[in-house]
Amino acid sequence: MGTRTTLDPTLDVVFKMLLTQRPESHELLVSLLTAVIRPPSPLARVEVRNPEIPSADALDRSVVLDLHVQLADGTRFDVEMQSDKRPAFRERALYYWARLYGSELERGDEYDALRPVISVLFLDYRELRGARLHSTFHVLEVHDHERFSDALAVHVIELPKIAQATARERIEEIDLIRWSRFFAARTDEELAVVAMENPVLEKARQALQAVSDDPVARESARLRANARVVRRMEDAALRAEGRAEGHAEGRAETLRVSIVGLCQALSVPLDDVRRSTLAQSDADALQHVFDALVRDRVWPV
Repeated sequence: MGTRTTLDPTLDVVFKMLLTQRPESHELLVSLLTAVIRPPSPLARVEVRNPEIPSADALDRSVVLDLHVQLADGTRFDVEMQSDKRPAFRERALYYWARLYGSELERGDEYDALRPVISVLFLDYRELRGARLHSTFHVLEVHDHERFSDALAVHVIELPKIAQATARERIEEIDLIRWSRFFAARTDEELAVVAMENPVLEKARQALQAVSDDPVARESARLRANARVVRRMEDAALRAEGRAEGHAEGRAETLRVSIVGLCQALSVPLDDVRRSTLAQSDADALQHVFDALVRDRVWPV
């Protein structure tokens, strides 16, 4: 059985450190985005607008560690790695796209000043029904597939589907398949095999090793991984309790406890009015509050 001494790049904090914190990071990010969107000409300039990594004491489960990237022509990317399936994933993805799309329009600007936003979502789980490794979404007319606008594109890359990549993907998207195998590698030996196939991936392997050798980075990864484990345990407990109770009130009480915990983690105030709402709401209403907190990190209006 192989060994793993390097940090896991499917952990979002490691993914972001790899692509922002090393001297090689710019070249790696250009290579990755090129593999995803396959532009007609080389990407001239790639700028990460939010390269900061939160301090270790701020790396709780609520922190979002996506990358905001801008190209020379103003096109922006929201790039992220997700290791666990979360409630309302698709709604959340569209929310973050919309927030980034409208974020730089100043009062008095014309709407044509808005630049396209491309979401690139790497998932370490299966989200879509199809077998494709790489799925691309646009807003299209349902009959003749005319594109409504070039402003929106969502790329979803599901790492568990590497082995199911279509014949066309294996020809046209070989670079993305290699990057996907890099992220999905479970041992250092697998990582080395992937790195041998491409000089950029060898640089990525070396950069990942350097990140892994950094004590601060290792502590950040440890805390983030612990938070992921706790979240999985809470999700499992929620499902188990719902099955055991078998009725709405048991589910409602579990949701109340979860909402209080979420509010504490997110620093969302719980005044008397909100506590009264929790006490009086049924399971469906509580589920709405829970999903909104997970998605938006604020109390729903």
